[in-house]
Amino acid sequence: MHRRYGFEGPKLEEYGVIAIILIVVLGGLLFFGFGRIGVGYVSVVVDPVFGSTKVVGNGLNAQYFMKAPWASVYRIYVATDSIHMSSEATSTTDLPAVESLTKDGLKVDIDVTVRWSIRPESAALLYQKYPGLDWKDRAIIPIIRETIRNLLSNFTAIDTIEKRTSVGLSLKTNLEKALEGEPSLSSAILLDAVNIRKINLPENFVESIEKKLASEQLAIAAEFNKTRLLIIADAEAQTVIIQAQGAAQAQLVIANATRQAIDKIAETNPNIDINELTKIYLYLETLRDLADKGKTQFIVVPGNEQFILPIP
Repeated sequence: MHRRYGFEGPKLEEYGVIAIILIVVLGGLLFFGFGRIGVGYVSVVVDPVFGSTKVVGNGLNAQYFMKAPWASVYRIYVATDSIHMSSEATSTTDLPAVESLTKDGLKVDIDVTVRWSIRPESAALLYQKYPGLDWKDRAIIPIIRETIRNLLSNFTAIDTIEKRTSVGLSLKTNLEKALEGEPSLSSAILLDAVNIRKINLPENFVESIEKKLASEQLAIAAEFNKTRLLIIADAEAQTVIIQAQGAAQAQLVIANATRQAIDKIAETNPNIDINELTKIYLYLETLRDLADKGKTQFIVVPGNEQFILPIP
């Protein structure tokens, strides 16, 4: 008596199903087991199974990386970021200007741009403090506003105009300290630049300053004109003095020359009356001077009397 035992092996269709399942599983593992980050970003990989959090990348290069398929990946932008606060917002990304009070109690609006970046190695700590990746709205912007308000309270309204450079430098220094000293930011923020674009003062204050400056300019101009007139008057007086001195010197030279001439004539004729000679010499010199002017003609009448007859 023979017994028969029936045995059926796996069918080809079953092998195909198993292969498809393996492919899907492996494909899923490969798909979820790799990640990619771009330039300017790092990835914070959170593994809930092993309870680990790590940072991948440095923001300088794009790269692929491996991770556990169940791990979550959070991309964090670590390159230069910025915030613009403006009294004339032009887009939804702009925030209102910072309203502050100066040392003398005047309200001013500060238009400012702040740029910063995140240290890649601190990205994991930053994520742990702010899982919602909202540190900009919750920490950075409030710190900027508070720092500006605290700083402006040390300057008068005039200082904000005359010492604007100092205000900008002080703001950058104080903001660096404030960001470094905020525990929740874990020293992850690296401040790049602070630019005060505009300090908006009240219109009535600006008008009063402009009037004051105009008055000062008029006073300066008046003082300048006064000084100029004094200089001109002094120069004219000096000119008159010099001319008078020159004329007096010339008269002395002429007088000396005349005397020398009369003395020489008298030496040639000792019997001549020196007084009469002097009168005749001066008379002839006067006639010559009048003739040199070219506007007068003379008729000399010989005799005991001498006449000068002008002819037009």
